[in-house]
Amino acid sequence: MKLTIIKLGILHLNDCIKLDQKSLKGLWNKSQWEKELTDPKRICIGALDLETKKLLGVCSSWLILDEIHITSIAVDPSHQGKGIGTILLSNLIKHSNSLRATQIYLEVKDTNDAAKAFYKSRGFKREGSRSNFYNDGSDAIIFTKKLTNKSSKE
Repeated sequence: MKLTIIKLGILHLNDCIKLDQKSLKGLWNKSQWEKELTDPKRICIGALDLETKKLLGVCSSWLILDEIHITSIAVDPSHQGKGIGTILLSNLIKHSNSLRATQIYLEVKDTNDAAKAFYKSRGFKREGSRSNFYNDGSDAIIFTKKLTNKSSKE
């Protein structure tokens, strides 16, 4: 498998929706994805398999002043555990440094132990929680990562 990281746009709409359905059980609807892929203040990148031309992962975030807010990271379930999430996150961090962002924020469902372990392993720190954040009533754990503009290291 040969991957490349690409900037996603509206032409990737259907692939993003399919991946969202597979990996996140339809977190966003079509109009939400359209907004995510067309708003210039949003950063949407994807991991594309060069051989199959299949979108295997997406990372979407918002640039708010000097902060990056990750809104979604999804990897095709049949390709999880292969480092695609790490590649997407590393690429976002490199891009964030070029934008002079100082911090990255995200929320993770409190029951998602794999995601919590992943972010902790990438240097994110737990900052707090939000009660009843998700539609099913689950709480969200807030994670942050401070960035340095001198380096793109994780």
